Amino acid sequence: MECRQYTAGLPALTPPRGAVSVARTMPACAHPDRHVRLFRARDYITGDEFEVERCGVCGAGVTDPTPAAEALGAYYPAGYYGVPSRPRFPGVVERLQRLLERRRARAVETIAGRPGRVLDIGCGHGFLLDAFRQRGWQVHGVELNDAAAAYARETLGIPVQVGPLESWPWPDGHFDAVVMWHVLEHWPDPHEPLRAAARLLRPGGVFMAGVPNFASPEARTTRDKWFHLDVPRHLVHLTPRWLRDELAELGFEARRFSYLAPEFDAFSFIQSALNLFGLPHNLLYDVLRGRAAKVLEGGGARWAQSAASVVLAAPLGVLSIPVTLALAAARQGSSVTVYAVKHLR
Repeated sequence: MECRQYTAGLPALTPPRGAVSVARTMPACAHPDRHVRLFRARDYITGDEFEVERCGVCGAGVTDPTPAAEALGAYYPAGYYGVPSRPRFPGVVERLQRLLERRRARAVETIAGRPGRVLDIGCGHGFLLDAFRQRGWQVHGVELNDAAAAYARETLGIPVQVGPLESWPWPDGHFDAVVMWHVLEHWPDPHEPLRAAARLLRPGGVFMAGVPNFASPEARTTRDKWFHLDVPRHLVHLTPRWLRDELAELGFEARRFSYLAPEFDAFSFIQSALNLFGLPHNLLYDVLRGRAAKVLEGGGARWAQSAASVVLAAPLGVLSIPVTLALAAARQGSSVTVYAVKHLR
């Protein structure tokens, strides 16, 4: 009831062009009659406004209105994927990501017992698949368009299937592992890729997924300023409870939850704080992106604000370390990763 009162006096939201309201159907959960309006959020790239709603039962959220499939591309500017031949982030960040990807590949293999065939749904640049390949796995990726698949294909030489779920060519039970690293939140109906993963995995196969944690204290505190909210690219906003219940429904046993993704959590703390301070939304994130990966216009005219973001990031970065470690230990981190096994039948 409190959430409805918060938005009761706001003027009606003008839907962005090409948007389709799906909040009434609440695809992320099975309780469309129990959701409440939380707050209004603005896309930091286009300036379009959206509302975020939450289910009162499972805690999952949804971005309303959801851009129609043909309009969604407008929210992914050319720089979003970067250029295949150039890194998107500073070298130290890229090296940390490679290290963590190797650790995640090893964690999946530990549960699987041996290398096999792995599918990465929404593989992006393909670095996680490359970590699997270095361990002897046969790797395959899927992406929705050629721009997203370019680096994995052209630079890493990883086979990537481009196209919707219906076009995927693999038979049931083909894979020993399926991974989705921060992809579910981009899917209009996250049940679809989960069902596909359950179908494509052999009995005993391993599923790994990471998502922003919408139930985290950081998400609840910073609300529309939360770095991980990222409307409308994040169409749904998921919770550990949602993951546990949905995976159980599909015949998985959740073996482990992790609440620490160092490359995301520390920076999310810093950028969310800067957003709360009133600096341009996600400006530091854009400053750190390589020249070919910029997504904000007028960056040169914001040099003073950019400098302020960089200066403030230093003490916030120091503070972020104990905070994110403590939250992870309390199972309250701003991101959550689940490792699950498909039941033997």
